[in-house]
Amino acid sequence: MRYTVDEVLSGMLASIGRDHFTDDTQALGEIFKGLATQGPLFAPFAALADGPDFSVTLQRALETLVKNGHLEHSPGRYRLTPVGRARCVTSKRTLFSSGDIRDLEAGAHYFDAHTLS
Repeated sequence: MRYTVDEVLSGMLASIGRDHFTDDTQALGEIFKGLATQGPLFAPFAALADGPDFSVTLQRALETLVKNGHLEHSPGRYRLTPVGRARCVTSKRTLFSSGDIRDLEAGAHYFDAHTLS
């Protein structure tokens, strides 16, 4: 895997249209499993998503994004702040190739279409 789960999430969050989403790890896990079809960047996560500890892995990645100031967490939801979005955009531009960015944007579109507020 070239990138960590939190790096890929950060890059994808740079392109989502919403500023908040559910904190339901099971629901997010199902959406994340679906991301594997959105491009080669997400394909390695398909195997991870089938693992018994996937919800723990996803939860840790989200906690890392909260700790790093990309997201705020309150009961029931995560919030992408303007500062957090700017950090995600910077990560996306510096870490990822143009092909990866296309995958991240496809993932963001899928995430927006399947995520509960």
